[in-house]
Amino acid sequence: MAKIEDLTDEKAAEFGHTFIRWLTDEDPAGVARLFPDLDPHAVNDHAATEIGRSVLEDLLAERFVA
Repeated sequence: MAKIEDLTDEKAAEFGHTFIRWLTDEDPAGVARLFPDLDPHAVNDHAATEIGRSVLEDLLAERFVA
């Protein structure tokens, strides 16, 4: 099972970039309209790392807290 301490910056950035592309391209939850200027190509690695780490840490924490 994945642990937060196993999450490297590289993995977090990779997930962050993928997550933003998923939101803007596939948009299964219909949230892209809330961020009309969001360009997945404009998200740098630092921002992608922060996004990826935040989402994954929240998911992992939620799994163990609930």
